[in-house]
Amino acid sequence: MPDYDLFENNLILNYMYLFHTDEWILLPEYPDSISDTMGSNFAQTQVLSRTAPIFSYIDSGPRTVQVDLNLHRDMLRIINQEGMSNLKIEVGEDYIETIVKRIQSIAVPSFSAASKTITPPMIAIKFGKDVFIKGVVNSAVSIEYQKPIMTDGRYANVILHFTVYETTPYDAESISQLGSYRGVTKMFKNGIFKDED
Repeated sequence: MPDYDLFENNLILNYMYLFHTDEWILLPEYPDSISDTMGSNFAQTQVLSRTAPIFSYIDSGPRTVQVDLNLHRDMLRIINQEGMSNLKIEVGEDYIETIVKRIQSIAVPSFSAASKTITPPMIAIKFGKDVFIKGVVNSAVSIEYQKPIMTDGRYANVILHFTVYETTPYDAESISQLGSYRGVTKMFKNGIFKDED
């Protein structure tokens, strides 16, 4: 097994899982920062003879996690060769090129001609033991290419920007216990474990 500090008890610490293609993407790095935001909405009512208003709860959320991934082709070269992810990499492409295509695909829904339904692509993202979110990308998917240029004519550095919106509701007790790591289940983990060699 490659010597990344991204495996613990055979569980990959940093990954993205794409539900619509049943593919998981190993991420051999941590973003410099992750923005995890949860909105809250209360109606404010002014009451006579009271120095503070009364707040009535309306709703919360959705929770959003903003992801900014800085990927270097040299860093991902080993993953590309070892087949550590189940991404289907086309001949002439590399791991980053495949990631870019998959991430761009989550910006549009899947269409089912049989059932006449439109299904938004679901994604799950996990970084270490701090952040996990499962949801949809309800924002721009931005790809930024940066120099230097590699010998094959590709940019060496690719930065991905997108925001995941949580789709599963959680109550106060669950959030107070699990925080930003809520949503990881045994059933979901099954396909993300790696067997030791």
